[in-house]
Amino acid sequence: MRTKTSPAILFTVLTLSALCYGQLWSGILDPTRAIDWTKVGVGGIPPRTTVCSTINPNGSADMTGTINSALSSCASGETVALASGTFRVNGNINVPGNVTLRGAGANLTILDVHGSGNGAINLGSGYPSVPGVSVTGGATSGSTSITVSSTSGISVGKYLMITELNDPSYVTIQGGEGNCTWCDGGLGYNGTRVRGQMLEVTSVSGNTVGFDPPLYTAYSGTPLVAPMTAITYAGVENLQVYANNTGYKASFQLSGCAYCWLKGIEANYTDGDFVQVHYGFRDEIRDSYFSNAYQHSAGDSDSDIFIVDKTTASLVENNIVERAHVSIMINWGAAGNVIAYNYMMGEFDSGGTNFVIGGIGVHGAHPQFNLIEGNVMNQYYPDQVWGSSAYNTSFRNWTIGTGKACKPLTGRGAVTCSGTNGWYPFQASRAMQIGHLSRYYNFVGNVSGSDAQQAVGSSHVGLLEYSSSRSYDSTNYNFTFGYGESNDSGSGSGCSGGTAPCHSSDAYATAFLHGNYTQADGSINWAAGVTHSLPVSFYLTAKPSWWGSLPWPSIGPDVTGESGAGGHASLSSSNPAMDCYNNQMHGSDGGAGSPLTFNPGNCYGNAQTLAPPTDLKAVTH
Repeated sequence: MRTKTSPAILFTVLTLSALCYGQLWSGILDPTRAIDWTKVGVGGIPPRTTVCSTINPNGSADMTGTINSALSSCASGETVALASGTFRVNGNINVPGNVTLRGAGANLTILDVHGSGNGAINLGSGYPSVPGVSVTGGATSGSTSITVSSTSGISVGKYLMITELNDPSYVTIQGGEGNCTWCDGGLGYNGTRVRGQMLEVTSVSGNTVGFDPPLYTAYSGTPLVAPMTAITYAGVENLQVYANNTGYKASFQLSGCAYCWLKGIEANYTDGDFVQVHYGFRDEIRDSYFSNAYQHSAGDSDSDIFIVDKTTASLVENNIVERAHVSIMINWGAAGNVIAYNYMMGEFDSGGTNFVIGGIGVHGAHPQFNLIEGNVMNQYYPDQVWGSSAYNTSFRNWTIGTGKACKPLTGRGAVTCSGTNGWYPFQASRAMQIGHLSRYYNFVGNVSGSDAQQAVGSSHVGLLEYSSSRSYDSTNYNFTFGYGESNDSGSGSGCSGGTAPCHSSDAYATAFLHGNYTQADGSINWAAGVTHSLPVSFYLTAKPSWWGSLPWPSIGPDVTGESGAGGHASLSSSNPAMDCYNNQMHGSDGGAGSPLTFNPGNCYGNAQTLAPPTDLKAVTH
């Protein structure tokens, strides 16, 4: 296991990385702890202005068959258009590859869904073929080709999942609540291969297979590659799924989908998760609104955007997530994804209403090399419940430490926050809570804590390494490192089902912290020998068109004069999604009155507006 590098050696390594790699993070991050995050998501969602079929609603009639028939008949590169109105759906909508399903707007086209099964709307083909074939050479960090024992089932344009046997020095499925034997996707590996990534095959020559992206790390523990034929370039845009608690696993499910997207959509009171992405490659979820859930408790789902099963190089950007349980969850080996510029608020746990929950979680072995950038959330919590994670980076986020929770606690109903109907949870108030199996993490330029967090505790701590005492009720923290379950005080095992001990000094000993502001003590910490000049982004090379007139950057130690967190973040507009929610949708802390009317065009301008359809081919009623 690695130990902390001395500042002098670290500076030398980082200086060399700046010369050799030219990444946006060069000169700040150790190149063994970061990857190229500039190539994530679809890389430009195609407008698809040719409409193959336009469908109008038909009262209370079930439209599942009509919509699916139109989608399956649509030519490649074309769009099925759903007119304004409410469509009754009693089953599952399936969007094929190279076809877009587009509504007239999330506030205008509503799918009133009453079915069950995977997703109300599904994109994708399925799962990798296992057990896979042996990798016989080339599986080194940065490699773009490997040799394999057989190329059966492998061809250009298909996809591979590479895995290896768990490295016991830093990879484990044993967490605070037991062993996660399903954390490698239930593919029959029984939890023995939780670390890996997805690859796109670019060449096959003999037994040598070329691919993209490069390997994020070496895979030396009996590596295998499992081929998969993915559905590609399927998209859903500008519509709302209105759920009714009838048994869907998710409002939207992407499974075995590459270059697929959700854009300008709304998920309203999800049955299970808002979105699930399994074995995805360069998928994209953007400019959307996810509001409310029927259940606000842990279980088979967390009412979240669920990025899992070695999903790779995908982008979750510029979304609003309101009144979930945990807003975004990175799980089960997801690797190299970017979760950026999302606004999350109003989460709570119906079984522990004073317990701080929400924001972004890393949960279930073994997510790696994911970038969390520019988000505003209650809490960032890479936990240890179902095992380890490593090499994830947090840059320029604002973690508030608490957030207003409002009634009702379950079910669909008017959300009210006034008087006793709204409160600020104070138990386990930790803006950044880094579990003890979260190793080799990077924290750069974050703003941690808020006036709201300061108000819920009697004492306040900026950063706490693992020690013998951590308060659950009276003290709030901007950072804690190395503890087990949320109620772990540092004594006892820190577990609730696993084996002792479930706390250690490893998380802090292997972390890199630089330029983080902690509100509890008003300080900014800087690592010795590393530049204080931070880039605006670790993945965006310029300000995006959807950013608008907000300051760029809007969060960080170099941002001053703002209304929140010592002037380093804005109380209403720390990113465009937050600005949209507060200043265009007129939302309020806790989600009073939600779900709200959502139209991304009102928030993000012409960059989010598609050209009008042309070449109309058919009209279906």
